[in-house]
Amino acid sequence: MNNKEKYKKFCQKEDIPIFSQYWWLDAVANNNWDVALFEKNNIIWASMPYVKKKKGPFTVVGQPQKTQILGPYIKYPDNFRYYKKLSWEKEAMNALIDQLPKFDYFKQNFSYKITNWLPFYWRGFKQTTFYTYIIEPFEDLEEFWSQKVQKKARVAIKKAQKLVDVIESEDASKFYEMVQKTYQRQGLKVPYSKEFFLCLDRACKEHESRKIFFAVDKKTKEIHVALYIVWDKKSIYLLASGADPILRGSGAESLLEWKAIEFAHKEQKILDFEGSMRENIEAHARSLGFKQMPYFLITKSNSLLLNAWMCLKEMK
Repeated sequence: MNNKEKYKKFCQKEDIPIFSQYWWLDAVANNNWDVALFEKNNIIWASMPYVKKKKGPFTVVGQPQKTQILGPYIKYPDNFRYYKKLSWEKEAMNALIDQLPKFDYFKQNFSYKITNWLPFYWRGFKQTTFYTYIIEPFEDLEEFWSQKVQKKARVAIKKAQKLVDVIESEDASKFYEMVQKTYQRQGLKVPYSKEFFLCLDRACKEHESRKIFFAVDKKTKEIHVALYIVWDKKSIYLLASGADPILRGSGAESLLEWKAIEFAHKEQKILDFEGSMRENIEAHARSLGFKQMPYFLITKSNSLLLNAWMCLKEMK
């Protein structure tokens, strides 16, 4: 049994995040992925999926599109003391690093739940801190609305409620069209194809792990904003959104995100806004009651040529 076959069984037993699930990786990486495993006594204790691909002359080990995080997943023996936890993480991470294929460049976002990256540092990797925004499970929705959601966000949501109806849809193609409108407004092309997205949607639908929300104009029936969320056993993620550039001022974006908050509250799961370093997005997430949470971007370059090219790029 190879590592991928072992990992599939491991995923079925453990609370593996959705972005590291074997079926997600099959959908976004065309089966072009593998996984490092840390095993003891025929028990898997840690895993780290990765995608290996060529970019020009360079071999890159990283993560696929629309995959916010990968990195290590580590489980611990029962009743571990703190000092044992750190030594266990060192042993597990070293075992995972040892199994990585030869590469010129490594780049992965680790989950914010991974707070100890020292074993990677000791092996020559570098770290950059980024931020995501989360809402942890809470008890009282009305209290959250009045105490955590800022007034300007509440005003925007109430405004949108007068203009649009929120519906759930199965139309992934229509959702992708809304994403295209968002990118077209910025003069950009969507970085992933419609075929790619529909393949991912089929996988998420098959595993009952997604919802599509549309904010539909009460009068014209035009879609103002669309939101796509996915989830695993512990968290819900705002995977993608799209908006009509003409109608985006209606407040419907905040309304759909509030619907996601209501859904996360109902399911008692963490709601993850997904990472962004943009100032306006930080302010928007904060206005809806999201809490800032740091996570690590881990990189390593083994190529002198690539290092020189990256230095020249930074100097421009």
